[in-house]
Amino acid sequence: MEFFAKNSVQLIFYMKSGVDHTIPTVRMKERTNFNLLDILRILGGLILLNAFLSWHFTSTKTWGYDGKWVNPRYLKHICSFKSYHFTLEELSLFDGSDPNLPIYLAINGSVFDVTASPQIYGPKGSYSFFSGKDAARAFVTGCFKKEDEFTYDLRNLDSTEAEADIKSWQNFFLSSGRYFYVGTVEHPPLVGEPPALCSGKKFPH
Repeated sequence: MEFFAKNSVQLIFYMKSGVDHTIPTVRMKERTNFNLLDILRILGGLILLNAFLSWHFTSTKTWGYDGKWVNPRYLKHICSFKSYHFTLEELSLFDGSDPNLPIYLAINGSVFDVTASPQIYGPKGSYSFFSGKDAARAFVTGCFKKEDEFTYDLRNLDSTEAEADIKSWQNFFLSSGRYFYVGTVEHPPLVGEPPALCSGKKFPH
């Protein structure tokens, strides 16, 4: 009895002391702003949702688009900020015969990557004769059955017509959704006689 009486007195003392003996609670700080991780999570979710919907409706990851903006080689090229310079011998290696190399063609010194259309510019393509060379003259004349037409030699052609055709073709490849500019090719000085004049059907563009 003495034990209980003693503890009762202590309990009454603590209760009358005015001290708050309740167990403190920890309040979590509420987050009211986004951070970088939140933004990345949202973007990642949107990308996955877009890919899923694209595959569902078009059976592709890019809504059926297969242009140069989803071409890793093009993206790597523009991110490198590089422009290549070739000799004619170096350019000839990019004619599509080596599957490990891209396919290039040149028009009056400007070199373009046309790897996206191997069925046109590849070894068995309908216009494979343009690949790996600067065939500016053939782009102007439309003569595809004369071997010597596949050259950068524009001598004895109408200069105004040749300039207009070349500019038109260069703009075609520059603005294409599949092809892109990669650099220039060096033209050695021309010697000897130019190819004989040829009247062919203009290459459509």
